[in-house]
Amino acid sequence: MAVATGLGQIIFTSVIGFFIILLLGKDWLTSLYLAIALTFSSTVIIVKLLSDKKEVDTLHGRIAIGFLIVQDIAVIIALVVMSAFGITGKEGDVFQIVLTVILKLSLMGLFIYVFMKYVADRLLRVVAGSLELLLLFAIAWSVSLAALGEYLELSKELGAFLAGFSLSATHFRDAISSRLMPIRDFLLLFFFIDLGTKFDFSVIRMDWHIAVILSLFVLIGNPLIVMVIMGLMGYRKKTGFLAGLTVAQISEFSIIFVAMGMSLGHVGMDALSITTMVGLCDQSPKILTFIPNNGNLLLELFHTQTHKQKL
Repeated sequence: MAVATGLGQIIFTSVIGFFIILLLGKDWLTSLYLAIALTFSSTVIIVKLLSDKKEVDTLHGRIAIGFLIVQDIAVIIALVVMSAFGITGKEGDVFQIVLTVILKLSLMGLFIYVFMKYVADRLLRVVAGSLELLLLFAIAWSVSLAALGEYLELSKELGAFLAGFSLSATHFRDAISSRLMPIRDFLLLFFFIDLGTKFDFSVIRMDWHIAVILSLFVLIGNPLIVMVIMGLMGYRKKTGFLAGLTVAQISEFSIIFVAMGMSLGHVGMDALSITTMVGLCDQSPKILTFIPNNGNLLLELFHTQTHKQKL
């Protein structure tokens, strides 16, 4: 279900989005980058929202997390290919690039496999004697693999993803996840700060109509195709609708992907600005869900702080 929905949504959004952007006057390479960027949804934001609403273990929540992980794997592959062509490709042919990437991925995959099978549980049993030490180890492990991914020119995002993947195979994944949650929520703030800092106000004057059309396409088209796929597989309309809502936004990976293309000289600043504008438009409804449904936000924050002081 996750594979069918995830791949179906990726193919639909990238193909239809490509032709829409072409019709809006962009060149084919910019259209390709923007179309691919529109296919990714922010797993970390959706997981937080589902967690806050106690919907992680619901049917639509499990399905949503499943196809969001499929999207994450797809964007990791895209970033790896981009990194390879951006660095290795300067002095080698396509065959050499593919061979180099496969070799590096194989070595990194072998390293992760050995860690998961022979080292992870034994090491974490020792570390788990202190919950603080367990948290520090998880952070250090992810940063180390991110650095390894960067060193191998495969992208730090791949390394961080594999770090989480390797820790998920241990018996301590729930303890690690629960203690990383406050850090995750804190770092989520910087995603929105990053959105704001990358925003170019000239896009409002030049390409605002493109950003609005693409925002509507993401808000309507992505949930619709998820509902159609889930309906064809026998799921109820309500389940398809609730799961489809989770892809009605773009990811932080979308900005990373377009920014990497800009650094390689494939696209201009206008592509990054349009992506940022779409991200802001699509994230606005999600930001509003962070505000409590009843009571004033400032009053809620005040009560929360007072409660913490009492504890």
